[in-house]
Amino acid sequence: MQQHDSGLDQRIEACERENRKLRRIVLFQGMAAAAFLLVACAGTALPGSPNRTEPVDRITAREIVVVDAQGVVRARMSGDMPDAVMAGGHVSKRGTKAAGFMLYDEGGIERGGYVTMDTGSNAMLSLDSKHQMIAHMVAGPDQEPAAALRLGSAKHAVELRSDLNGSRISLEKERKVIQQTPAIEFLSPETCQKQIEYEKAYPGRDVCRARFTAEACSRCLSAE
Repeated sequence: MQQHDSGLDQRIEACERENRKLRRIVLFQGMAAAAFLLVACAGTALPGSPNRTEPVDRITAREIVVVDAQGVVRARMSGDMPDAVMAGGHVSKRGTKAAGFMLYDEGGIERGGYVTMDTGSNAMLSLDSKHQMIAHMVAGPDQEPAAALRLGSAKHAVELRSDLNGSRISLEKERKVIQQTPAIEFLSPETCQKQIEYEKAYPGRDVCRARFTAEACSRCLSAE
């Protein structure tokens, strides 16, 4: 009877050893499967892993606004750009609708951009202080090329311009040309006609003098 009990105990102990072995195998397999799933799900976040995000072919939007950590607008891409807000909350009217890309400083003040203007259809790249535009490059829309680069302060400016009247460098003081090299002596018929229209639309403002010498403007306007 004792021998029978001893054999039974040995079989029970063998079964328990086998059971413990099976539990270890199942536990190992479960941990391995969990680790595999974790790596598979987080694969794109691991260093050196390829970016698995599929690119978007097209984004259609009227406006995209970029803000910094404080919520201040630092960049704007818009099909209808709002008027510029300068230092002290002063709003500078654009005078026409514009579309393109604009940059803003840490205070949300417009500091420059690249836009196309609805009126005149000019393309313009500008750099601004906190108070006004101080540097800009303009390209005209017409088949006859016209472009200008202007650097200026509140009362003085230098402009490099090339159009159907010729290429020249102009020095300005208080919005009037005081020196021009080479000087444009005679305005083209198209330019002269535009200057006559400007003088009628803005009487007393000497619009012509902001771009040409007194002699050239006098010859054009007196011939009306």
